[in-house]
Amino acid sequence: MELVELNAEVRSETGQSAARRLRNKGLVPGVVYGRSQETVSLKLDAKELAQAQGNNAIIDLSLEDDVKKVMVKELQKDVITGEFLHVDFHQIALDEEITVEVPVTLEGTSAGQREGGVLQQALRKVEVECLPTDIPQDIKVDISHLEVGESLHAAALKTGEGVELITNGDEVVVTIVVPTELSEEDLEEETTEVVAEPEVIGEEPDEEEEEADEIEDEE
Repeated sequence: MELVELNAEVRSETGQSAARRLRNKGLVPGVVYGRSQETVSLKLDAKELAQAQGNNAIIDLSLEDDVKKVMVKELQKDVITGEFLHVDFHQIALDEEITVEVPVTLEGTSAGQREGGVLQQALRKVEVECLPTDIPQDIKVDISHLEVGESLHAAALKTGEGVELITNGDEVVVTIVVPTELSEEDLEEETTEVVAEPEVIGEEPDEEEEEADEIEDEE
């Protein structure tokens, strides 16, 4: 379990303009909710949030002389700059089970890959239910035994004691597939195919074309 501390202040102003002014000051607007508590709007330092946010980290959020146990429910970022736009915290209790997503980490090189097969990972995260203190950093799975054409399903994942898999066990986590190759005939057709150059609209004719046009006009 990863436990971090984070300071925040109550935010009175809301709306896009107010949020923009906060971000210009290096602050991030957000909210905290959960456990039948009233939703509270807050603001916090962007640099502190960057250090605190992590894979299912449990956060001691200090807010007006009160410390709440929370986790990041949603963190919105600018797709271009990476700037934090808004954060949602969900209040939790250490003695109450919650549902979270946990990354799946593949270990080893499959037998199928050594034979030329291609690995396709269809599921990179799975949902589990457990106490906050039992949340695994990730779920590791050995794929070295997989042959070409074989798949590994979520039901085969070992989540650990006290951790229940919520994701459907029939979902495919990883498959070793046969690589798609072009036949020799397809390759020959590709190499011999001639692509006609498109006519350029507005392109001036060369001198030989102009002379030919003049001769035709004289005739």
